[in-house]
Amino acid sequence: MKRITLVLLCLLATAAIFAQSEKSNISVSLPEGWAKVEGSVLEHQYLKNGASFMIKEETALNGKTLNEAVKTAKQNISNYFNDYKILKEEIITVDNKEGRSITFSYSAKAGGMVLKMTMQTVYVMVKGKCQTLSFGATETEFSNLVADIQKIIKSIKFIAK
Repeated sequence: MKRITLVLLCLLATAAIFAQSEKSNISVSLPEGWAKVEGSVLEHQYLKNGASFMIKEETALNGKTLNEAVKTAKQNISNYFNDYKILKEEIITVDNKEGRSITFSYSAKAGGMVLKMTMQTVYVMVKGKCQTLSFGATETEFSNLVADIQKIIKSIKFIAK
């Protein structure tokens, strides 16, 4: 019995260590109304009234400078959307790290309809890894997110490993 208990404890400890290594070590506080997307492969993916917010490591941009990463990202975005248009581009700070924010519009087809969308993506290099913070909503609803976006960005912490 002791041997089985010891084996189970070792398996649990191994599973806990593995699970911890899969986490992004990014913390975020969300304003009221944001709900975690259950079953998402991302640690941080949330919805609010049809709007979305996620944090994702863009592995294809890892190892680049911030300028190189943003330049590559803009080229990739223009490949995905024919009518992509940059609305705003700015330098911002996320957890005392320089980031670049790109707000753009595009069209998406859904159920035979064409939706006009607006997205803001913030690129931040953390220890050589490109972390992206992406906020998206329909063009008409995006302005309602601005206060939440600012609060979310201010709350983000990159936790040292």
